[in-house]
Amino acid sequence: MKEMTSEELLSLSGMNGNPAYVAFQGKIYDVSRSPLWPKGLHMKRHPAGKDLGAEISAAPHGPEVLERYPQVGILKKGVPEELKHLPAVLQRLLQQFPMARRHPHPMIIHFPIAFLMGASLFLLLYLLFHNPTFSTTGFYLLVLGAISSPFAMATGLFIWWINYRLKLIYYVKRKIQLSILLLILEVVLILWHSSRPNLLLHGIHLAYPIMMLILTPIVGLLGYYGGQMTFPTEK
Repeated sequence: MKEMTSEELLSLSGMNGNPAYVAFQGKIYDVSRSPLWPKGLHMKRHPAGKDLGAEISAAPHGPEVLERYPQVGILKKGVPEELKHLPAVLQRLLQQFPMARRHPHPMIIHFPIAFLMGASLFLLLYLLFHNPTFSTTGFYLLVLGAISSPFAMATGLFIWWINYRLKLIYYVKRKIQLSILLLILEVVLILWHSSRPNLLLHGIHLAYPIMMLILTPIVGLLGYYGGQMTFPTEK
């Protein structure tokens, strides 16, 4: 079988009349006739002409789906084209552990989402039932959310650098804006509550519960934009 370099494979992306080839574990498959790869693009986010090692590890299916298509070549060993913009040490790391290309951010982001939604929920419970333990629980969840948020942001920037080369696409732009807003809200709420530990017991300005409750739609939007990048809505 013909051997191809990652540069040669890159030109076989299904565009400009070229066939759509993809590689996995050193094997190159022709997916040109697959309805799942229209114009060389799968699920509107996986382009042909590349090694799918990292994508397959994060996909809801296994590599056996590629075996439905004819194998047309073998991929020569070397640094994949999509990793060549990275430092050499990171290239070697990601080739050895391909799951590190996409998994770190999804693994971390669920913590601030859960903590901050929980903070809003327990404040709402306090407002309904006036039980101080609900207020205390909500504050501790807020703190946990604030602690985990920078880690979620850092892993998000890492994945953005690796997979999108820091290209400011629409969803990334919105996620950055919302993340900054979320971090500001967290800091303000924690400082406000810490300066007046019993503020909910002695009455509080309406802004505090509003800011606490708005945490939920913000993290919801962050999750939505992240979901659109991973599993885009079919139109």
